[in-house]
Amino acid sequence: MVRGRRQSQRRKKLIILRGLPGVGKTKRAKKLCDKYARLGLEAEIFSTDRYHESTNYTKGNFQRNHQRNREDVFKALNRGVDLIIVDNTNISLWEMWPYIHMGMRQGDYYITMMELPKNYISINKLYRCQGNIPKKKFRSFEARWEDAYNIWHVLNDSYSINRWEQREEEWNVQ
Repeated sequence: MVRGRRQSQRRKKLIILRGLPGVGKTKRAKKLCDKYARLGLEAEIFSTDRYHESTNYTKGNFQRNHQRNREDVFKALNRGVDLIIVDNTNISLWEMWPYIHMGMRQGDYYITMMELPKNYISINKLYRCQGNIPKKKFRSFEARWEDAYNIWHVLNDSYSINRWEQREEEWNVQ
């Protein structure tokens, strides 16, 4: 005879980190991975930066690098990795949409967005920390920032839906 409630199976997690360069996204991702590793669970960080570091910066490479990162996340979802962290700036809703959509289609992932504070550090201080990014680019990141209230806000954003439906081959990886 079984007494009490059955424990529900632990859900896997997909965490979308977002924030300007230099606010600590990668540091936070590593801490979360370490926490999962201590529990004996599999955790992986996916950042487009790892591709940017190995290619020349062109618009074509930039888009291709983001595509490769999405493909890697898709493969990790299919492998059933316990914790998947997307460590990109994710400034606009449309940048998060394919990751959240893939996680929803997978079905057994709890998806959350984690926004690292964007207002506690000045652009000048971030620029000094991340000197390889032009100050003008930081200002453009800040100007394009879109608030994301929850995953449903991202999934139901009409601009994101239209943008990705037109480019389905870029996120609907097989």
